[in-house]
Amino acid sequence: MAHERASEEQQKLMKWLINCDVIAGSASDIVNGYPESQVGVLRSELKAAATDGVDWRKVYTSIYEQWHTRRPLFPELETMAAQMEQDR
Repeated sequence: MAHERASEEQQKLMKWLINCDVIAGSASDIVNGYPESQVGVLRSELKAAATDGVDWRKVYTSIYEQWHTRRPLFPELETMAAQMEQDR
């Protein structure tokens, strides 16, 4: 039973990691000319992950580590946390 729950939680985490990675890897910042909108979409996805019971900080940390050099507008974790809190 505990193994099934852990597996389900890991599947949820992977789902949100993939969703957020797709957003981070998209060229929407170039196509629409508003790179900050990509951050807004990513923040919305992180909120949805949190609502789904996933640790959004874990998701964002992974995304940030992979993409921040190519997406300089991605805020550091604490800045993102402050933005998420402000949106509440």
